[in-house]
Amino acid sequence: MKNWSVKMTEDNKQNVTAERFNPKLFEYDKHTEYKWQVFKKVTIGIVTFNRVNLTQQLIESLIKYTHLPYNLIIVDNASTDETIPYLRSLAMNYDHIRLIENSKNKGLGRAHMQIRDELDEGLFVFFDNDIEILTNYWLMHLQKAYYAYMLANGDLNVAIGIPLVNMGEYGFRFAKNRKILTIATKDNSLPRSSYAAASKDCRNDKLILDEEVVMAETEYLVGGAFSCVASTFKSIPYEDYYPSLIGGTDGFCTAALIKQGQSLLYVENGPIARHNDWPYSDEKIVQYEASINQRAVTDWNYFKWKIRKVMSR
Repeated sequence: MKNWSVKMTEDNKQNVTAERFNPKLFEYDKHTEYKWQVFKKVTIGIVTFNRVNLTQQLIESLIKYTHLPYNLIIVDNASTDETIPYLRSLAMNYDHIRLIENSKNKGLGRAHMQIRDELDEGLFVFFDNDIEILTNYWLMHLQKAYYAYMLANGDLNVAIGIPLVNMGEYGFRFAKNRKILTIATKDNSLPRSSYAAASKDCRNDKLILDEEVVMAETEYLVGGAFSCVASTFKSIPYEDYYPSLIGGTDGFCTAALIKQGQSLLYVENGPIARHNDWPYSDEKIVQYEASINQRAVTDWNYFKWKIRKVMSR
């Protein structure tokens, strides 16, 4: 068995050192008040089942590109490969990582419930375990996107998706009605980002931090990489999630967010990620088919849901 021991230093405990990039671009200081930092606390959730190499790619990209403080909750649905040793090593070496181990595969919906029960406040971000983050300082970009929305609308009634570069290849993504949300220099603070609306050589101090966040509306938020206010996620009734087909929770989550009056948006010029398991692997399809057969005889809540559905016809 592979040795999944994770070495940690004080430098990489809060992600990689700035020297690997531009050290003057952004050095997070917990004593500094950043105007765009809407959320002081950020929690990231991941659900795992086998495919340890994909999980490792995601977590390594988190460690490499996040830079802002965050808590990570990982729910493992009884993996049978080397996922558990790897995750245990992470949880042992990183104070901000918490591992919840299930003795059997409870499905994605119930794993979401377990993450939900651990949340209290701030921003919640969910990643499928086969996602890989590609954008440096992605969390700063996401915070600025929420900030731009708040400046424009006066609230945070929004769920924001992080585009996946291969979403379009498989027809998953739908976005329309693009709009530009502005952050004026007077309302902003460093660092400059991909939202910059003025040249880095601009000599006008009143314009140098002008930024424009391009948002696009959607009617279906792909759940592989999405975010919302933690209290919003806590109110999603996953207890009612028992679909006839086993798969992602995207449709259920989208419907619940819309019912709550949340706007659903993608950031068009901000952070991006990649889904490393599209189209679905043969392994995942076999897993889904087995779950469908088992659920009808082992899942009491599913049985009750099915009876209600039949009786309502």
